[in-house]
Amino acid sequence: MLRGLASLALIPALACGRTSAVPDERLGDLVMEPRRAEEAIDLDRAARDPAALGRALSRPHRSVLAALGPHTARVATRNAVVENGKPVSALDDQAELELGEHGAFHAVYTNSADYGREAIFTGGTLYLRPRYQRWHERAPESPDEPDALRDRYFEAIAATWDLLAPGAELIDRGAVQVAGRPGRKIEVVRAPSPAAPPAEHLAQRTWREQRTIDELSGEVVLDAEHGVPLAVKLAGTVGFSRDGRRFAMKVGLDAAITRIGTAAAIAAPPRAEVVATPERAREVDDRDFLLQGIAPPQHRGADGGKP
Repeated sequence: MLRGLASLALIPALACGRTSAVPDERLGDLVMEPRRAEEAIDLDRAARDPAALGRALSRPHRSVLAALGPHTARVATRNAVVENGKPVSALDDQAELELGEHGAFHAVYTNSADYGREAIFTGGTLYLRPRYQRWHERAPESPDEPDALRDRYFEAIAATWDLLAPGAELIDRGAVQVAGRPGRKIEVVRAPSPAAPPAEHLAQRTWREQRTIDELSGEVVLDAEHGVPLAVKLAGTVGFSRDGRRFAMKVGLDAAITRIGTAAAIAAPPRAEVVATPERAREVDDRDFLLQGIAPPQHRGADGGKP
């Protein structure tokens, strides 16, 4: 819970294969909620309404790519928890994205706990690896997988804003230029009377319902044409209680889009650093997930399939 800001640290383990099962995307609305068209961002409203600004900051990275074309993005966060002035935990992390032509990308995530993850997508092939390990090579398991994977490297912006938003008041600072594009600068300050945090639907997040935004400052620059974020800096202190103890979480975020319109050269890893990736029997994975706590897991045979 204390390290919940680092969204990339929650990226699932590498999926290591494919199956002939019908992809979810081909089953229509049976298993997936249809993707809704995104609402256009009203810059005037986003410059004065925290909820409207939140809609702009919560857009997935694929929307930024569609609006700006190839670019480089960097998202860094800081998260330190203290109790009565004494450090309890701390985590700094950073995600970097380089975008190439035809959807190619290179993404790297690292943090101060010596954890990391790296992904390359080029030529229709995914290359994935944990930090310090060798690359796993495979085709995407669905047409949406490369976009979804890349989106996760950008999610800390939305996560940080969501945590701090109840305490936000906005000041419109007018037109600015960022990375050669016209933007709208919005200053973020702590509101004199912060709003009550919204209800949480997950048990592990209910602590957020009683949080207080004790400090907040920052600035956001939205692209003047598309409303996507070009630069985001946020710093705040969140007070919360747990097990009868009071904590303060000091949060910071620094994100920027650069090299807009410049496609990076994305190359596959050297063959000597790539290992074979076994096939994954998806029907076994699905069975084990649905029967958790009801039936023991079904073991695979030596070939990765059913025994």
